[in-house]
Amino acid sequence: MGRTLQIRVSAWTFDPAEVEKRWPRLVALGFSPPVLLKQERGVLELVDNLVDRLGMGVLPEPAGKLLAEPLRRAADARERLTAALAEWKAREANTETDAIEEALDEAEQQARALKSVPGLD
Repeated sequence: MGRTLQIRVSAWTFDPAEVEKRWPRLVALGFSPPVLLKQERGVLELVDNLVDRLGMGVLPEPAGKLLAEPLRRAADARERLTAALAEWKAREANTETDAIEEALDEAEQQARALKSVPGLD
């Protein structure tokens, strides 16, 4: 890597609209007010917001309990993704993006089963 020209290995959401189409219930939970900063609405931001809200105990019940396990799996995969990218391990990073999406798919399925949850009605 040069002193001026640097190489980065990164992951980002190509089409944020796809996030809302694929995981609408999770988007409603993860990006609902209060949102302190304007931010992208990508996959990684969705994971970060949901995990933060879960950790703070502000996800409405029973969503917090029901979604805790798949959101923790998504958070763990997100950490492994960050580590793989930092080490330039693209193959491992790709595996972790799959793990993140699978965990979000499961959480979305569970969120669809919820009835009368603030932010989802």
